[in-house]
Amino acid sequence: MGRAAWQIRMITVFWPVREFLARMVGWPVVGRWMRSTFRGDRAHFIPIHVEVERPESVVLPGQMVEQLIRESSFRFILHRCLCRSLEPCQRYPKEIGCLFLGEGAKEIVSTLGREASAEEALAHHRKALALGLVPMVGKLRWDSLWLGVKRADQLLTICHCCECCCYFRLYRILPAEAARGLQKLEGLEVRVGDACDGCGICVAHCFIKAMAIQDGKARVGENCRGCGRCATVCPRQAVRILPPPAASLEKFLRRVRSLA
Repeated sequence: MGRAAWQIRMITVFWPVREFLARMVGWPVVGRWMRSTFRGDRAHFIPIHVEVERPESVVLPGQMVEQLIRESSFRFILHRCLCRSLEPCQRYPKEIGCLFLGEGAKEIVSTLGREASAEEALAHHRKALALGLVPMVGKLRWDSLWLGVKRADQLLTICHCCECCCYFRLYRILPAEAARGLQKLEGLEVRVGDACDGCGICVAHCFIKAMAIQDGKARVGENCRGCGRCATVCPRQAVRILPPPAASLEKFLRRVRSLA
């Protein structure tokens, strides 16, 4: 059985100092142990708004998320988002909690959430998308640690992230060795077109600080994780998100399907 609710409350005591703890990951001695909490991470954001020339002939990343939900052997929805509850978030409802898939999710203590049918999980996911939240899908060791899940190799996280409160904001200050577990989908492109007037709105909404204004135009940095928020908020529709090739999406699906 996973961690009891009181144990998780004890862990959340450290939330206010999370950025300090993230900087400790780069320290010589204690950092070695702290980096181990990120070992084995493989996660990707799944952008909501992508552009394709012929939608009927392309499988979009979001469709694969729904496929994973339908195929999963077990689904568990948290009653609330831990990040948005601890902040507390002023933009998005805390009731949109993480969705966990796979046999490992059966170990999560029932006081934290509930088992869901495929239809209920899909409705939860679609509600999050309608609110503007961006799904992140993958294997995260931290989730198995704080939830007390022993079958970590059978636990898939679908976290509906906001740019203001998300745990993944820490990846701005983590050393590269620890931060590499969260990567842009292979083959996904983020392009800034000529319509950009350098207003900076995309920069303000980039949770990882990968966007910057250079020579009066927005530029995408190497740290981009491909969440697609920049395209969502751009008032001139100058930012385009181009989906990965089908082969890359199939590779992603094969890898995460074994967890769910």
